[in-house]
Amino acid sequence: MPEHYRVAFIGTGGISRTHARYYVANRATEIVAACDIDPEKLKGFQEEFEVPAGYADYHQLLEQERPDIVSICTWHGTHAEICVAAAEAGAKGILAEKPMGRDLGEAKAMVEAAERHGARLAIHHQRRFDPTIVAVREAIGAGAIGCPVSMIFSTSGGLLNNGCHGIDLFVYLTGQPAWTSVFGQVQRTTNRYERGIPAEDKTLGVVRFEGGHELVLQVDMLEGEVVGTAERVLGPQGIIRYDRHGASLLSPGARDWQLLEERRPQPTPVEELIDWMEGGPEHRNSGRASLVAEEIMMAIYESARRRELVKPPFTRLSSPLLEMVADGTLAVDEPAYDIRSEAALQYEMQRQAATAD
Repeated sequence: MPEHYRVAFIGTGGISRTHARYYVANRATEIVAACDIDPEKLKGFQEEFEVPAGYADYHQLLEQERPDIVSICTWHGTHAEICVAAAEAGAKGILAEKPMGRDLGEAKAMVEAAERHGARLAIHHQRRFDPTIVAVREAIGAGAIGCPVSMIFSTSGGLLNNGCHGIDLFVYLTGQPAWTSVFGQVQRTTNRYERGIPAEDKTLGVVRFEGGHELVLQVDMLEGEVVGTAERVLGPQGIIRYDRHGASLLSPGARDWQLLEERRPQPTPVEELIDWMEGGPEHRNSGRASLVAEEIMMAIYESARRRELVKPPFTRLSSPLLEMVADGTLAVDEPAYDIRSEAALQYEMQRQAATAD
């Protein structure tokens, strides 16, 4: 008999629907409980996915339900504490939203708690499961455009929220190489927050990796709304371009673009998580693998703080950006505003006030 896994959701906002569809499509999983501090969001999620139990407190959920798998779909600032609590409560698998945390310390705490309690932790960088992205990765690995390769990734919405996708994507495409240097700059001239966390107005980062690969990361640098874009990967022997329909290769001397091999279907992140839980290979988005993106983001902030190139090993656990806001370097004397969720901003401010008391 195959295993049957009881699933609990902590956070029932928009991204939770993506997670929920993974479980609904999997015969081995059943969503038995959900938690949210917003009763209307919780009610809507329960009705949509026929979830019997609802909670306002995730500690109570974990204690009473003892789920096998936990999906963490909350605001960034709560990912680490919930992940640690889920691992301590005996969850066998955890699928957490990105970014892992506000700083490297939180991200490492998640990985360490999971490993200490025998839980399998995966981070939801879903582009690694896109068949087109997998095909591009295989082509690069086979030397289709030579080595080293470079990419410019432009996005909006802050480094933590969307910049992490560009970093994780490039690391995956190039075979998970170690980074060798980071140079970054940030601008913060408005009192900007993103889901309750102080955010920069603009970010530029140049990241170099073993093998000479290079990523140029542009966050909020372009005018207008920009969804994460990195449609071309360049190498000394060609260019690969891709979109949601597929990928093509342009080689030197070729008259036109050539389609890459037909894209192969990929498992869902939950299918691969369960396989890992049952003794299969490590999840492509394991917590350990995902630490790289968190480390590079903090190195970009640290480069901006120190105004110099940063090289590994990088061991700073706290966020250089939050330090610059706190010490006045990037503080802005005007009302705070949140580009994604005013509710998250108010929640974080209340939590900070309670901690200070």
